[in-house]
Amino acid sequence: MNGLEINDLSVTFKTFRLDATLQVPQGCITGLIGRNGAGKSTLIKAIMRQQEEMSGSILYDGLPFKGNEREILSKIACVFDSPHFNVFCKAEIIIKFYRKIFSSFDMELCRSLMEQFSLPLKQRVRDYSLGMQKKFCLILALCQKPSILLLDEPTSGIDPYDRGSIVELIQQFMLDETHTVLFSTHITEDLDKIADYIAIMQEGKIDLFEQKDALLEEYRLVQCPYLTEKLQEEAIGVRKSMFGYTFLTKNREPEGEDILVKSPTVEEFFIHFLGEEEQK
Repeated sequence: MNGLEINDLSVTFKTFRLDATLQVPQGCITGLIGRNGAGKSTLIKAIMRQQEEMSGSILYDGLPFKGNEREILSKIACVFDSPHFNVFCKAEIIIKFYRKIFSSFDMELCRSLMEQFSLPLKQRVRDYSLGMQKKFCLILALCQKPSILLLDEPTSGIDPYDRGSIVELIQQFMLDETHTVLFSTHITEDLDKIADYIAIMQEGKIDLFEQKDALLEEYRLVQCPYLTEKLQEEAIGVRKSMFGYTFLTKNREPEGEDILVKSPTVEEFFIHFLGEEEQK
């Protein structure tokens, strides 16, 4: 079953058009990556029903939005790239507000997580560090007890320690196999750790969607000081530096001397895949 089924979703602006189809499997973390302006945040806002004049359809755990608005809004939560509340308020005031809005809000879990991450209840969120703010936003989302969690750059701009804490929270959320996560990020290292699927977005469209491990197993990253005609035929997304050439290939054992071959990371795959797409 899919946690999200996005079919022919279209949102049009003056200079940009989102036209996306994507099935996000239930029980999995799907990483959404793309360059700035690719449409990742627009897609997440559309899923959250924050875009006007949309066409196409979205199913949430198999349910259409129309006629199921209350149920769907109670089962979906989002952490945006910046807080969507008044950061001049104290954390305890914001929590009280969330408790009033969301009947399923888990206050016991909230207290536990606030204590676990040493987030002062009586401090204004504005006075939290960036890492503390990101963790607070994720705590608010998790305590809504959603089955579908959308994350828009939840670890951007924070240090590796805080990023690790946020990734752990997401992993704990996924212990329930009925849960679904769509995780938009530029920090592909996080996706190397926890993503099950990778979706690459470019110019408002989903260019690629595949299981992460299968995708990275299919390709090899090659580093070599030269490019023969045969290597060039096999190369995907060639990048040149003072040390030679780097590219992707589906050939597991390219021939030649001084050639280094390894499995790519998500970041390396993305860089070379995008380079190949731009050359087409």
